[in-house]
Amino acid sequence: MTDALLAPSPPELAAPASPAHIIRSDLEAIEVAQRLAATFKLNAQRRDTERLLPWQELEDCACSGLLAIRVPREYGGAYVSYLTLTRVVAAIGEADASIGQLLLSIILASSVIEAVGRDEQKQLFFGKILQGYRWGNGHAEGGNLPAGTTRTTITREGDHYRVNGAKAYSTGALFSQLISIGCVDEDGLSKTAVLARNAPGLTIIDDWDGFGQRTTASGTLLLDNVRVEHSHVLNSELGKTTANTYGIPDLFHSALDLGIARAAFSDTLAYVREHARPYLRTGVESVTQDPYVLAIIGDLHTRIHAGEAVLERAAQTFDEVTAEHGPGPSDKVSSALAAAKILTTEAALLASNTLFQLGGASSTRLEYGFDRHWRNARTHTVHDPVAWKFNLIGKYHLLG
Repeated sequence: MTDALLAPSPPELAAPASPAHIIRSDLEAIEVAQRLAATFKLNAQRRDTERLLPWQELEDCACSGLLAIRVPREYGGAYVSYLTLTRVVAAIGEADASIGQLLLSIILASSVIEAVGRDEQKQLFFGKILQGYRWGNGHAEGGNLPAGTTRTTITREGDHYRVNGAKAYSTGALFSQLISIGCVDEDGLSKTAVLARNAPGLTIIDDWDGFGQRTTASGTLLLDNVRVEHSHVLNSELGKTTANTYGIPDLFHSALDLGIARAAFSDTLAYVREHARPYLRTGVESVTQDPYVLAIIGDLHTRIHAGEAVLERAAQTFDEVTAEHGPGPSDKVSSALAAAKILTTEAALLASNTLFQLGGASSTRLEYGFDRHWRNARTHTVHDPVAWKFNLIGKYHLLG
């Protein structure tokens, strides 16, 4: 690793420069997301091409209050529905898929805090989120052990703890004032340590070099005897039965894939109308008269719309089950979200590939940057093996 990859702790990350706006309703959350998306879209291609990290864009998200939309109402937030969350993520993801992905860490953190946080922890952390603090993640670990394996340790030392280990795919950590670190204690039980971005012993390395989702800065975290106070340790072992973290990733990733599909479809329509040439043998004057092209566009729209419909119904099911039974794992919700993940994955990959199929050779030119849709879709959709989603759905419907 070179020194250039070591990310310093900018002083401006100590605290938000000014209090964030507080969103009060689901409708306002969607309106704010749409407004931000219109701005983020303008330079999305350039950020991807030059790997310009979205510092200002994330600051805009924080100032807008969008990062706090899942803070419970009793702590001052809007606590928007999962259906609204789906629409927010899809809107931001359509504009810039990397920025969309960066919202996940704080949504998951909010769920864990809600489920297992002591009242004083909820007051502290929800208060910071409402103020506009950004929140990154340090949960995944590299190596060839099964996904979800945690080797990072948290050890009691008097009235505080020490955290040691390493993390990979730490999306958002580079940009955030607070970072959730997944670890295990001496008994092998799950804990979440909430660390300050500039905590002594914490090193953030900007070494993410995936060909898609290029500006998520999903790099490496190194934790060398990092001190964490008792007030900043969450008992995430309890969250395995009391939090909705089992379903939020599928919901979130599906919404982001839907956003990517929409972006690719929109660019396909514009390019085909304005630039694509008809194939000589078709005998038509415009490619928009080609029945083959029209059929493909119709098929693609239908598949994207199907993914959207199934995802929104799954989000509604998530809301309904949570309202009735409280937070915690649900086979019904898992099955519904699995179906949404399958369809949105397929839609994103199909849309980002069909763009070139219909656009022709000239659509591959770098000036258009259309390849980012395929690279983002291909990179993001491998977060969770879709093949196993069919298995899960089959078990739910066949075995109950």
